[in-house]
Amino acid sequence: MSLGNTALDKQAIRETIEDYLNFVDAKNWDRVATCFTQDAQSRYNFEPEVLHGGRGVADWVRARLGHYGATVHALGNLHIEVQDNSATCDSRVTASLLHEQDGERRISVRAIWYRDKLRREGERWLIVERVHEPQWQYEVPAREMQV
Repeated sequence: MSLGNTALDKQAIRETIEDYLNFVDAKNWDRVATCFTQDAQSRYNFEPEVLHGGRGVADWVRARLGHYGATVHALGNLHIEVQDNSATCDSRVTASLLHEQDGERRISVRAIWYRDKLRREGERWLIVERVHEPQWQYEVPAREMQV
């Protein structure tokens, strides 16, 4: 594989990761599902449950994040290795989640490490295996927007 193709593959993989994060923040659960293969297996939050396919991930994320107000999943760094039609991608994400707790608006901030395996399907790279590992978290009171 030439360096040019590898660079294009890495960009396409990054776009898949960014699409996933953007669809989560937009609460577009159907589009979240499109970032994964039909046979994908994913684990979130060190839980024993294996989520199957993109629909399994989308339903799980909706159940966990659907009640939050605004969310922002900001992609930090990532490391991608491509070999033919498969790839690995380790990415770091900071998630900020607005919610209400005991009548007070709060923001939870969590660092997440995603360890993904991807496969090329047609023109797209899709996640075939994901491990979502929270690293740390803190909460702060939310303030009203100053305009």
